[in-house]
Amino acid sequence: MNERKLKLILGSLLHDLGKIIFKGSENHSLSGYSFLKNEGKITDTDILNQVLYHHSNMLKDAPICTSSNAYITYIANSIAAGVDEEDKSFSFDREIPLQSIFNILNGNQQKYVYKQETLLNTGAINYPAERVKLTPAFYESIENNIKQSLIDIEIKEEYINYLLEVLEANLSFVPSSTHRELSDISLYDHLKMTAALATCINDYLQEKEINDYRSVLYDSKKFYDEKVFILYSMDISGIQDFIYTISSKGALKSLRSRSFYLEIMLEHLIDELICSIGVSRANIIYSGGGHAYILLPNTQLTKEKIIWFENSIKKWFMEVFKISLYVAGGYSICSANDLRNQPAGSYKNIFKKISQDISRKKLHRYSAEEILYFNSSSISGERECSVCKRTDMLTEDNKCKICESLERMSTAIINNKLFSILSKPHNNSLPLPINKYLASYKGEGWENIKNDNLIRCYGKNEPSTEFHAATKLWVGSYNNGYSFEDLANSSKGIKRLGVLRADVDNLGQAFVSGFENEISGDKYVTLSRTATLSKKLSMFFKLHINNILENGQYYLLGNKKGKRNATIVYSGGDDLFIVGSWDDILCFAIDLYKSFKKYSQNTMTISAGIGIYPNGYPVSTMAKEVGQLEEKSKSMENKNSITLFSEENCYSWDCLIDNVLGEKFQMIREFFDNSHERGKTFLYNILQLLRNKEEKINLARYAYLLARLEPDEKAEAAQKELYKKFSKQMYLWMQQDEDCRQLITAIYIYGFLSRKEGEERGEQWTN
Repeated sequence: MNERKLKLILGSLLHDLGKIIFKGSENHSLSGYSFLKNEGKITDTDILNQVLYHHSNMLKDAPICTSSNAYITYIANSIAAGVDEEDKSFSFDREIPLQSIFNILNGNQQKYVYKQETLLNTGAINYPAERVKLTPAFYESIENNIKQSLIDIEIKEEYINYLLEVLEANLSFVPSSTHRELSDISLYDHLKMTAALATCINDYLQEKEINDYRSVLYDSKKFYDEKVFILYSMDISGIQDFIYTISSKGALKSLRSRSFYLEIMLEHLIDELICSIGVSRANIIYSGGGHAYILLPNTQLTKEKIIWFENSIKKWFMEVFKISLYVAGGYSICSANDLRNQPAGSYKNIFKKISQDISRKKLHRYSAEEILYFNSSSISGERECSVCKRTDMLTEDNKCKICESLERMSTAIINNKLFSILSKPHNNSLPLPINKYLASYKGEGWENIKNDNLIRCYGKNEPSTEFHAATKLWVGSYNNGYSFEDLANSSKGIKRLGVLRADVDNLGQAFVSGFENEISGDKYVTLSRTATLSKKLSMFFKLHINNILENGQYYLLGNKKGKRNATIVYSGGDDLFIVGSWDDILCFAIDLYKSFKKYSQNTMTISAGIGIYPNGYPVSTMAKEVGQLEEKSKSMENKNSITLFSEENCYSWDCLIDNVLGEKFQMIREFFDNSHERGKTFLYNILQLLRNKEEKINLARYAYLLARLEPDEKAEAAQKELYKKFSKQMYLWMQQDEDCRQLITAIYIYGFLSRKEGEERGEQWTN
């Protein structure tokens, strides 16, 4: 990336910084210019001009050359804003907070806003609220934070990642505009999008050998129809089989390390592509869960690099993973108007074209020549990897090289914060596509490789203090259990492992058409809102998920709060897989539902499945079975459901919370916790009769069992009254099919919870 382009990206990332500086009616372009020059000590004229002249009224008579980057930043800013710039007013009300992106999602019509916060302190979740004002002190703290990061500004690619991190941390809850109908795009998202668009426009003009930017870009409607951009997407297939096909020994550590390895692999693939094309991480629209969207320039170089990239990674995956992992890519060529959905429907067509491209490649993955390569590969059938069962690349310990490396590096993957991409293997490094390697360091050994072997590095959830160019990745990393056995033994009642799988319902539809509504039509369907929504979901499942697990709210046995006995296996852009004590997993699922409902203002739903297993149960089988429970939830008419233990126990979230747990479980618990010990032995017999209630004689047996639970004459009045209430409800519930089904589930949960160590009868609850 040449110096001129670096300055373009830096200038476009800083162009609206004056909005956090200026006061009263002062022009924010002038404020930003003065701040960067005087406080930030930036002396580069090209960068400063982009800040000073990014609006039409300032650019009109600007004393700059026609090839100045300011013209590119000007039009990129206009496209990112989603409206043609007008010269009427550029004032910025610093009391007005950022509106929620969920206000108009999926037919919503709320006016919620975000509290004044930064991401420097990532403890609590910033939920949308009804009334908030931003204070001068808030802006002053942001100003000071950013000023410190600008003093050491460098015209280098590494500095771009650092600046993106600083801007994200400080400006994610500052509005980009306060004088539009909607102010739901943060200043960070606007700056990032402007930089992405500017880079693409620059490369497009360079290929066309256009140097007179003023004549092409200034006050030009025609340019909005030019096919300047490519929206590229990649999708990794085979992730679940790769993660779950492991042995039971050290399963939890292996699951987590495999999941993180794939997460880093996706980021590495993105970086390899954007570096080869010459754009920055500002161009990443979305990444997570094995998927990515990237905005690229529509140039011949881009198309050639995409072909090179896809061929290179395909060859690497064939050699290293055979057919178990596969990456499919697809793209759509589009204009600025397409990205703003003008004409109506053009934005949907972008994603439709990409989806068709990826689907076609998935259906026809390998050529005849490549199939012959697989068939002719020498694979011994005498031995197989003791972890993943593959029969090639085996070491003397009967493990393939990948599994052996993952095992050696698993502790570092889980505990370390800094990860490096190297050009040569180093100690226990893991292979990555295009002949690169993944290593991790606590600090020792860093000096030996950072000069000649280091390509890039990533920081997990926090910036590196050793190397400011580390790209920070938000990662769901909560861990409160060293093994499946530890987690199972931490359970209340029956010692079982709980496994949760969940993901967001109808996510693709929300991205493409979620911002359409009856009042404004598809006016607000833009790439900027898709990017903002993507970021919000990614933040929830990669960052906030840690907070939800750290601060448990819902408990079966009272108002206790605290850390969950659970561990995140993976939590991607919209889905998750978490293991833990069975009771904490069940309660966490309810916390997750409530938190996501509040976070998304009830505009999006989530469906889940929970399985309960003894320690040592095959991991792949657990994953498959819980996946089927999750699919059962998604098969419901409105989705938004959870399935517990088996497909018979599928409920809407509210039904589970209010009817199964809030009503029936609490009734059972209240009665049996206050009954004589002999009463609990009746519960299993009651369950058997409920399961077979179609037999008429069972109703009489059921009534007889309830009668036998009646306290004797010496019992206290309160106990007698409790029995009367209990027996009446139990009898009524049996006669209503839905109530009976809910009652069975409630008895299961109480049975699991009340089982004591050594009670054999408890095994029958899992049948």
